[in-house]
This record gives sequence, C-alpha cells and structure tokens, in this order.
Amino acid sequence: MARLPLLIWIVLSLAWIAAVGVLAWNSWPHLPLDISHTDPATRAAYDSAVMLHAGRHAALALLPPLIVVALIRFFKR
Repeated sequence: MARLPLLIWIVLSLAWIAAVGVLAWNSWPHLPLDISHTDPATRAAYDSAVMLHAGRHAALALLPPLIVVALIRFFKR
C-alpha cells in the first residue's frame, strides 16, 4: 500500500512541473523588433533576463515537489 502515495506524488509532481513548463514557455522573454539585436548591451540584458526567467521557473517547478517529499519523510518518522 506504500506505493500508492508514491504514485500519487509522482503524478502530481509531473503535472506541476508540466504546468510550470507551459507557463515558462508562454512567458519567455523576447526582444521587440524595434530594438537592435546586435548591440552588446542589449544582448547582455536579454541573456540576463533569460537566465533569471529560467532560474525562477526551475525553482518554481522543482521546489514544491521536493518540499512535499521532505515533509512526508519528516512526519513519517
């Protein structure tokens, strides 16, 4: 019977990660057409925005399932 909670956690975690992935895909940073794409300062700002966006969404996708596992293991003892 211990497999059922693990299976539920896996399914819910995958659904959460997929939902955050869709949110990240739909809100990905972009450069407007009226801004120069070859300017080094613009490229640096864009690269910084992409890294910040990816980091935030990776943390948002992975931290809640890991926290749930930690809480389950903590209260199970």
